[in-house]
Amino acid sequence: MASRYLEDMPHNWILDSATHTAIVVTDLYGRISVFNQGAANLFGYTPEEAKGRHLPELTFSKEDQHARLFEQIVERVRSEGWAEERLFRQHKSGRVFPAISTITALRDSAGKPQGILEITQGVPNLFRLEDELKSSRNFLENILENSIDAVVTTDRKGHITYANRALKELIGLRGHQIIGKHISTYYKDGIDQAREIMNKLKQFGRIRDYEFDMRVGDKIIPIRTSNTLLYDDCGEIVGTMGVFQDITARKKLSDKLSATQAELIQAVKMRALGDLVTGVAHEINNPLMASDTFLHLLEREIESKLGKRIVLLKECNRKIEKIVKKLMEFSRHSEFEFTAMDVNDAVMSVLAITRQQLLNQGIELELRLGENVPRVLGDKNQVEQVLLNLISNARDAMEGSSQKVLAIQTDRSQKGQQVEIEVSDTGIGMTPEQIEQIFNPFFTTKDSDKGIGLGLSISYRIIDAHQGKIEVKSELNKGTTFTVSLPVYQAEGGRAYTNKEPEGNNVS
Repeated sequence: MASRYLEDMPHNWILDSATHTAIVVTDLYGRISVFNQGAANLFGYTPEEAKGRHLPELTFSKEDQHARLFEQIVERVRSEGWAEERLFRQHKSGRVFPAISTITALRDSAGKPQGILEITQGVPNLFRLEDELKSSRNFLENILENSIDAVVTTDRKGHITYANRALKELIGLRGHQIIGKHISTYYKDGIDQAREIMNKLKQFGRIRDYEFDMRVGDKIIPIRTSNTLLYDDCGEIVGTMGVFQDITARKKLSDKLSATQAELIQAVKMRALGDLVTGVAHEINNPLMASDTFLHLLEREIESKLGKRIVLLKECNRKIEKIVKKLMEFSRHSEFEFTAMDVNDAVMSVLAITRQQLLNQGIELELRLGENVPRVLGDKNQVEQVLLNLISNARDAMEGSSQKVLAIQTDRSQKGQQVEIEVSDTGIGMTPEQIEQIFNPFFTTKDSDKGIGLGLSISYRIIDAHQGKIEVKSELNKGTTFTVSLPVYQAEGGRAYTNKEPEGNNVS
């Protein structure tokens, strides 16, 4: 009955017209009843040779025959009504080629499947093109996945559609935890930041080297990004792609470079000024000595009211002489004697001199000396002069304060290669503008009768000669902290050595 149903089908018109498409009709067991000219051209059998024979035996590869692929296709067609297959088919000569087949169930008037209709086209380049496409896709995915920069794509509304490995590592989440989330979730400024970036993209099509902050949990990460819009074949915007670079290390390096440049400028300025004041000091000393001689002679000859004025002139000369001495100390190059020294001993030596003055002025002393602090390489007398100057400045800064606390602390730095001495006060503090100039010669925040502004300049040169640093932090009306950092002593046979560097005695 099934064979008669299939044989009575009006298929002559198909045989006459479809010469480039194989059309085959079989019963549910694969026995061929219709085999058009297109099938003959594709598989190499004439319609007469094929009719009545088993389709899998003629056109399926040996592997697919052993796997009973035809029977599986028939079952799928029985249940679903049709199937589409991409598989290798076999020519009469034994040649195997790729093909696409659409298989449809043929039913009787009662709707019961009686056979199948297969329409097949050979596509010799299909699998090669698919392999090339797959290879290209894998190559691109490999590049994206192994990029050191984070790559992310979003749809038009900003929802993440792709995130490479670098972005997952940056955020600390897996892919399925990221895909679908809105990109603004990871922006510090949220949706406002996302809108700003999108507006720039719509205006320019792409943006380069745009910097913003990402928020990952409680952590803020500085990011430099380049973004572009993504379009479909019709030129409509379908999303965005961004490449993110974590510039945390670059920011730190830039800040460190800026600080180093500032230190270099300060050092060069100090050295140039040192050379200048040496000449100025010598020029002042010569007429000063002559003036002192003449004033001494006049003082012996005159005892009237004019004599008192001469005394005042001599006092003025003494002040000029003191300034010249400071300038000479600032610019003089003499030998430092560097030995292994204990900074705690230096602090206690200075406090032995200044403690009573602090008590007399109602200043409370908080002393926190670190235990087992390593020795440093330094000139003890010069370091003590720096500490004397810092304590003196702190005392003057707290003169009008209601709460007077001087805190001195010593400890090893976190990196372990430096020993730090902190001198903090609760005085009037300084503005940012004052902090920038604090180590400049002749700059002072004190009244003119309390200093001429050379103490910190000389202190800076002393610590610089020790290959250390002196830094300041201060806020107006919130006090000031000076931090002196000195390198840890590295024994060289236990011997001290000398170095031709500036001397700064009697700093005040």
